[in-house]
Amino acid sequence: MKKPKTAVIDGDIIAWKSAFVADSEGEAVLDPIIGSLMKKWVPKGITKTIVAISDKDNFRKEIFPDYKSNRANVAKPDALGKAFDTIKDRYEVMILPELEADDILGIYASSGKGIAISIDKDLKGVPGWNWNPEKDKKPHLISKNEAEKFFCIQWMCGDATDGIPGMWMVGKKTAEKLLDEVKDDQWHELVVGMYKLEQHAPRKDYGDIDPCVAMGQCVRILQDYNYDMEEQKIIELWLPKVGV
Repeated sequence: MKKPKTAVIDGDIIAWKSAFVADSEGEAVLDPIIGSLMKKWVPKGITKTIVAISDKDNFRKEIFPDYKSNRANVAKPDALGKAFDTIKDRYEVMILPELEADDILGIYASSGKGIAISIDKDLKGVPGWNWNPEKDKKPHLISKNEAEKFFCIQWMCGDATDGIPGMWMVGKKTAEKLLDEVKDDQWHELVVGMYKLEQHAPRKDYGDIDPCVAMGQCVRILQDYNYDMEEQKIIELWLPKVGV
């Protein structure tokens, strides 16, 4: 996959980072702080920059009501709204109905149309060009197999920062070891089977919600085949390759 010349940047993180600085140093620093971060986050050779921002609605909350419920009482920086306004005034911003910024990055990266730029580890679960400006020297290409393995680990372990518990008593090292013991075309069968085991099933009763599918759909960042950009709507959500 040829390296794209479009950079798609996680605007949520830019806004939060700059807002925290503004809370301590005053809103006058917002413009220069945002400008400095954007300059650092745009790699060489880029001819177009898009800043992705999450929509206020989120399709994952309809799938799994507990999604990000753990953040309900997290205090937001006072300057956050102003930070978002500044970004919208200065840059080309993209907000898509019910999607998070990560999903926009995932759609562009997986289609080969853009480099996903974020410090969020979740983007490792998307095939395509990726760059973490705080860890990587330069953008790199994530293969479909690498992305799928990262996703399967998250599917098993969940994501505590987003209120997704995953399996009971299965950590990253255990998950990776289990995946390494089978062929990659058996990964989904392995995970689905483990979710059915009493010793690994989530401790909470989710009623009619199948936690195996719901948690997978929550940690799975949308890719190009999931979304119709012209109609601005989800075509289909991810499902395991084996029955659940």
